[in-house]
Amino acid sequence: MRYYLKKCGHQELGSVVNGQASRGRYLFISKDERVLEMFPPLSSTQLNDSAVIPIIPLYSDKKVYCKFVYHNSAVADPPSNGKGRNEYRFYLNRELENGNLLFAADDIVVLRTDKVQGDYGDVQTVYLVDIVKDRNSELYRELSNALENSDVRQSRQGHAIYDGVISYFEGKAEARLRNIENSLVAVDKTVKDELERTDIPTMESLFNATMFRDFVMVGYQWLCAVTREVIRYENFINLESAHIRPKSHGGPFVPSNGLALSRDFHWAFDKGFFTISDNHEIIVHDKISSDYLLYFNGKKIYLPNDPFFRPAPENLTYHRDNVFGLFLTSGRL
Repeated sequence: MRYYLKKCGHQELGSVVNGQASRGRYLFISKDERVLEMFPPLSSTQLNDSAVIPIIPLYSDKKVYCKFVYHNSAVADPPSNGKGRNEYRFYLNRELENGNLLFAADDIVVLRTDKVQGDYGDVQTVYLVDIVKDRNSELYRELSNALENSDVRQSRQGHAIYDGVISYFEGKAEARLRNIENSLVAVDKTVKDELERTDIPTMESLFNATMFRDFVMVGYQWLCAVTREVIRYENFINLESAHIRPKSHGGPFVPSNGLALSRDFHWAFDKGFFTISDNHEIIVHDKISSDYLLYFNGKKIYLPNDPFFRPAPENLTYHRDNVFGLFLTSGRL
């Protein structure tokens, strides 16, 4: 098992005074190859290339998305005075810190990666993170010793690779990973705002199937867009993230192409039993006699408060023109 250890620095955490940070909080990430292998590859030519990565905090019951950025102005766009940045940063946010300034100077952050399989068969790398705070604990002393004897680049800034098994970490990780498929997801406003400013082609390249599902569920508050209901017990849930423009038709994995639907409504939507108008009313096909579906005919779906998560008009148009009534030509259901 391989872990990345990072001792938090005062400056990185925004120089906290009287409980207030003077600026944004982040962790420097070492440029050592063993460390960077754990993170998504970022371009040295694209200015300030970044990725949004899923974090599983072992001190929380949710999954959080954070920004990982290569600040590379000294490499990608060298200024005339020869100055610029050449550093990797992992940005903290309110969701990761449980709404507080949770990370403190000299805390030791322990990180390792794992693979989880999503609803669509995709495999996503997740980042398991915990914080060791007790300076008097045997674990803190053990990890401090690893940091003091580290051969990682920039080790003086508190970086180390730890090869072995950290039992306390693995015990917590096992419990969290068992329920990760349907664990609640938190999308921090800073991450969402950053994605909202991203052009569509770039955004499409950032999202995968698992990230699509997470963001759609957050946007619809883990409730069906049609019924506003959910059946849930622990890690069992009857909700699915439905593509408006189908994946098989080139539909992108972005929130504006998604709806949170219960499994029966997802099936009916994909078959074209019903569609949605531009003013978000449900239109049930006139060949359908189901009282259950007809009850919702003419009713409006729930719309997320944040426009970022709402259906794009062009995707609704595509569904009406290309999917609505598809069951009539499919041969069988």
